[in-house]
Amino acid sequence: MDGKHCVLACVTVQKDCARLIRRGQELAREAGIPLRVLHVCLGKNMLSSPDTAAILDELFSLAHEADAEMSVLYEIDVPAAIAGYAAEYGADTLVLGPDRSGTASRVRALLPAEIKIVREE
Repeated sequence: MDGKHCVLACVTVQKDCARLIRRGQELAREAGIPLRVLHVCLGKNMLSSPDTAAILDELFSLAHEADAEMSVLYEIDVPAAIAGYAAEYGADTLVLGPDRSGTASRVRALLPAEIKIVREE
């Protein structure tokens, strides 16, 4: 890493993802580094549903309240997108939620060992 450091909270468009942002904020504050929030959309138009748009808007608001920048990426390979973003922004810690699809283990395999993954079930 080139001097940049952050905590990266990875969210989905679900209302309960606010806890991931709060946990990321807590970890960033403890480490004295910025918080970034990331949502990776699986290459689809996620704003086609009014519920999705409202939840995304809420997540952007929560990120703003946590003094974090939130990014949305449209990618086919979600684990690679998360790992690439983590590398680009110098993430020291990733905050991930429940993982029913194996995404977290695929992300772990793509990250350097020194990057910590915090699972917030």
